[in-house]
Amino acid sequence: MFSQESQPTTPSPAPPSRRREAVVSNNPPAIDREMLAQSAQAALVPYPGGNFYPPEFLALLETSIQNVINEHTSGALMLVSITNLAMIINAYGHDTSEIVIHDLIKMIEVMLRSGDTVCRLQRDQLGVILTNSYPEDAAVIASRIHNTIQNFGRDNADTAALYLIGAIGSVSFPLETTGAHDALDKAYVAVNSMQSAPYRTFEMTCVEADQCRQQMGLANYLFKAFKEKRLRLAYQPIIESKTGKTLHYEALLRLVNQAGKISSAGALIPIAEKMGLIDVIDTMVMEMVIEELQHNKDVILAFNVSNLTTENPVWLDRMGQLIKDNPGVATRLIVEITETAAHRDLRRAAFFVASLQSMGCQVALDDFGSGYTSFRQLKALSVDMVKIDGVFIKDIAQNADNRFFVKILLDFAQGFGLQTVAEFVETGEVAKILMEMGVDCMQGYYFGKPANHRPWINEGEYRGE
Repeated sequence: MFSQESQPTTPSPAPPSRRREAVVSNNPPAIDREMLAQSAQAALVPYPGGNFYPPEFLALLETSIQNVINEHTSGALMLVSITNLAMIINAYGHDTSEIVIHDLIKMIEVMLRSGDTVCRLQRDQLGVILTNSYPEDAAVIASRIHNTIQNFGRDNADTAALYLIGAIGSVSFPLETTGAHDALDKAYVAVNSMQSAPYRTFEMTCVEADQCRQQMGLANYLFKAFKEKRLRLAYQPIIESKTGKTLHYEALLRLVNQAGKISSAGALIPIAEKMGLIDVIDTMVMEMVIEELQHNKDVILAFNVSNLTTENPVWLDRMGQLIKDNPGVATRLIVEITETAAHRDLRRAAFFVASLQSMGCQVALDDFGSGYTSFRQLKALSVDMVKIDGVFIKDIAQNADNRFFVKILLDFAQGFGLQTVAEFVETGEVAKILMEMGVDCMQGYYFGKPANHRPWINEGEYRGE
């Protein structure tokens, strides 16, 4: 961050005029300072789970719930989060962010009815209590609040530099809750369960409860397998089309259950990504693959990494250290990334690819064709090979459209001088078609299923067991 005395050579966009005063002036108006102090230092009380809420709001919410129960009506609690408040603080400072929240509260107050309440609960979160309000009424109010957030300052040149991103979750009472703490919990679940929808009710999120329990259970299962060293590698051959020889193997993650049965861990990878386990999983796979290459000097191995890993500098540093500690390994190592990694952030993906290539590794673009990579993206990534998504390969013998599309993909990749690999080759007929099309390599059950031993060793049991 730059101080006021040392400004960057290229200045940031000027903040709104009133906000400039709050950020820059050493002596902003006293009324603003008083307002900001009251807003930021409001009395808070502990709440289970580590949250804090104003006691007046908790008492008012409890009273509102009891009133609608006694009067046989309905009400709603909404939590309104400004999800990019940190961005505003970073761009224009603390005082500006406080004024934004204060202004937003005033705007929401205007659209509420008599008896309704809006109050700041957290630094970036407001609470709205709607009395005598049914779910359809709450949806209307939520839509108005969302529009207010989206259009914040748009009609004023002084405030147009700011852009707010909001998320709204709600719970109806007494239909879905009969207590203040429970209402806050359920509204919190709703606002944090939102994906693309700006407004979500607890009724919509409660159907996800079983899925959440299942995901957490699978995450614990995977982590336990990791701690108990029950994760293994299986190896599937990649065959050269012209000679039929095995060029290299793809290392695939397998999980050994407590009964000793081995199964694919592929279905658990999305759970690992969501639950924050993918870093340790991808690092472990990298270490296992490099250890195999160190022990088997004539083998070339490929392995996949998560899209999240392509944005992780710690993983790259660890890879660099292992390459340095194990000379001769890098040239026999192929790292596979998916097309969606490029779509997430092309600049980061290109840096990831270039970093690995600078270490001596090759990089493959997996699932090629699934994301419709553009000419510009493929040129920017500068990968060494592409693996055509198996969804276009499996029925290529019967599907003329897929044959046409695969031919386009092959011409596209070969125009860049890239090696091509066709996945999911399951029959001789499919293999023959692909060879006639000019694909360089093939992978699939026709040539070999993933083996739970080392195919290049006659006695292929795991080392160290």
